[in-house]
Amino acid sequence: MARRGYAGAMAKTFGAVEHTLTVVGVEDITPHYRRITFHAPTLFDGQSFEPSAWVRLWAPDPDGSGREHQRGYTLVEPDPDNQRVGLEFLLHEPPGPASAWAAGVRTGDTIQVTRWASGHFAVPDPEPEGYLLIGDAASVAGINAILAAVPDTTPVVVLLEQYHDEDSAIPITPHPRATVAWLPTTGDPGVLARAIGERDWSDWYAWVTAESAATKAVVARLKEHGFPRTDVKSRAYWVKGKAMGTDRQQAAEEAAPAKETVPEETVPVETVPAEVGRWRSRAGARLLAPLRSRFILAGVFQGVISLLQLAPYLLLVELCRRLLADGAGAAGLADLGLLALVLMGAGAAAAGGLALAMHVVDARFGHHVRMTVVRKLSRLPLGWLTERNSGTVKQAVMDDTASVHYLVTHAVIDVVAAAVTPIAVLCYLFTVSPGLAAILLVPLLAYLVLAARMVQGSTAQLARFTVWEKRVSAEAVAYLDGLTVVRAYDAGPAAGFRATLDERARFLDAWQRPLTGRKTLVDLVTRPLTSLLVIIVAGGLMLAGGLLAASDLLPFLLLGVTFGSQLLAVAYGMGSMRDARAAAQRIGLILDERELPEPGRPRTPSGHAVRFEQVSFGYDERHPVVSGIDLELAPGTVTALVGPSGAGKSTLAALLARFHDVGSGRITIGGADLRELPLDELYRRVGFVFQDVSLVRGSVHDNIALARPDASRAEVERAAADARIHDRIVRLPQGYDTILGEEISLSGGEAQRLTIARALLADPPVLVLDEATAFADPDSEHRVQQALSRLAEGRTVLMIAHRLHTVTGADAIVVLDGGRVVQRGTHESLLAAPGLYRELWNAAQVTQEVSA
Repeated sequence: MARRGYAGAMAKTFGAVEHTLTVVGVEDITPHYRRITFHAPTLFDGQSFEPSAWVRLWAPDPDGSGREHQRGYTLVEPDPDNQRVGLEFLLHEPPGPASAWAAGVRTGDTIQVTRWASGHFAVPDPEPEGYLLIGDAASVAGINAILAAVPDTTPVVVLLEQYHDEDSAIPITPHPRATVAWLPTTGDPGVLARAIGERDWSDWYAWVTAESAATKAVVARLKEHGFPRTDVKSRAYWVKGKAMGTDRQQAAEEAAPAKETVPEETVPVETVPAEVGRWRSRAGARLLAPLRSRFILAGVFQGVISLLQLAPYLLLVELCRRLLADGAGAAGLADLGLLALVLMGAGAAAAGGLALAMHVVDARFGHHVRMTVVRKLSRLPLGWLTERNSGTVKQAVMDDTASVHYLVTHAVIDVVAAAVTPIAVLCYLFTVSPGLAAILLVPLLAYLVLAARMVQGSTAQLARFTVWEKRVSAEAVAYLDGLTVVRAYDAGPAAGFRATLDERARFLDAWQRPLTGRKTLVDLVTRPLTSLLVIIVAGGLMLAGGLLAASDLLPFLLLGVTFGSQLLAVAYGMGSMRDARAAAQRIGLILDERELPEPGRPRTPSGHAVRFEQVSFGYDERHPVVSGIDLELAPGTVTALVGPSGAGKSTLAALLARFHDVGSGRITIGGADLRELPLDELYRRVGFVFQDVSLVRGSVHDNIALARPDASRAEVERAAADARIHDRIVRLPQGYDTILGEEISLSGGEAQRLTIARALLADPPVLVLDEATAFADPDSEHRVQQALSRLAEGRTVLMIAHRLHTVTGADAIVVLDGGRVVQRGTHESLLAAPGLYRELWNAAQVTQEVSA
């Protein structure tokens, strides 16, 4: 029988399931790198395989002693249909147990593996700007799995130390934005560390799995660059010159789970000072940094308060012990009782004072956070807001700030109290009877084992559960958005969203039903009644055997019943802290968003002519949406942008409103670059009416006067009359004082005319119109067109149209395709020449005829 020692026993205790793999193929990729293919009939039972998933392999000791050694290996090309999987081995010199086994393996040989507590690679949240993958031939299996999982648009830098001439022949997973460098080894462990380029690595994620000394050097170098510990996953895969395999606790030999480690010693590497970056993953920590000292102080105070609150009970219990033991001590009962009352009062007063102090801290911090978020939102590009719904903004300003309230006010206090009190009780009970106190830990240990086995049994389903939650959430939003259509064409239980909910329910039932018994058992072992039963039975037996005095049983009955459940409260408190820290992270990410920069030397435009000069822009740097745009919009003219969907029309219009800054080139108004205008000056000169109508919850008057809060009622009514909406407003229950959203809702065309009135009141010389008649019915469209004609008078207008008949009278029509200008002219000239505009016009005419 194989001997696996402590690690094997622990794995078995916590529910590790062993699988037998049978060798069906051996391929030598290089003389030192071998891929072995296995038949794995049980490995795929109910298991999902995420990128870089791995197994624990039990390799036999080469000396034939019967001992087995545990090492981790990344799964290569798992094939559930054929029940096959590969593992790749670096044939080390000198060989460890796993290398020795792999070197001598033959078809038909078997090996034992388990997936217990194995992890996998997941794209971090927030998604990194890039990935820095560092290792050597032993790391290739894991790095290949990561390269396959990383989005194609994300840059990847791979640095590999080359120990053998043939190492570079090992296949690397292709990635369109990956650069791979093999660095010949020199015997110096700092080769990889020095290869890390001198640049700003902000928001990059590092995965380090090299030789032991090289890994230490790399981690130290990454620390100099400012990499947070949360963004560095490192573990040494082997030790140069040492046959790994005798110490089960060392790092895995091959593609083992990437686990963050902090080296005990740093290998000196002579490098120039590194450029320190800034990581979005630390946004929450930066937000909470001013409170760190207060948290520490509050934790210390709460620890003292917890002991102070516990002291009266310990005094009374100790007095009862002495009374039961010898009947003496009654004379001092009153004094002891008085002292207990004093301590109880002092503890309550101190706890109340600490809670009050933390609430004051929270009130100030919460006010500061809300004001900071609101100020931040006012300085963010408008495009950032249009890309997010109001729920996201509300969550940041209200919900997440409320979640941080728990972290600031209660979390530290609750967790410290939940930990200090039961630990103090346990320490006291050990002074009374070490044996019975140790027995009292049995329910807690049983809980830990049962919980670990439940987690082990659920590991395969957790990833699927996350997918289901995202799918249901997305379909719920789509269902609500299209509720009227769904109800009109309801397909019954087979309809999409209902079917999804039914599938999710079946998945949860299949997952949770087998765990019902374990959950019940977990609940039973953590109940105070269970602890009481253990104390009574064990204490009774110890009393009968003369191992425990009757007076010593009393403290256990009074204090030991609930200490286990109190310790478990720490886990629940830590879960709430994780949620609160996640909320702080979301707030911090908003505060880290790039603002529109204010000009250092503002300029004043001379006139209202608009020019686009070689303008290019993409929502990310790798994918331009518009490229090389040259346009001139003369004052008092209307320029229309047309083109197929996705041509870049709305993006170009949004750039004029400075929803985003251009990537290259520039946009000028009156000769002044938009970036040289203060934002308030820019929005006095540029107005916009988009197809997505934005109305605030308030009166009709306030909605029109949004751009000019000081406007008189007469000015507001004049703007409404010019926008052809005044007659509708006066018919509302309260006229201009009617509250929109509460007392009445406007139709799409009416809401659009209301926004046109708002733009008329603001009176900007430059106007951007994005399909302003999109949601209007035929009658409303005529009124909206009248309002737009009034709005466009004497202004420099850039308008987007999807319905070409609305722009036939424009002074100039610009046709976009693929983010570039392909035609320009008047309606008549464009229609007379072959090209995209004529194709679009003819297609529109056919559509109209079919509709008619």
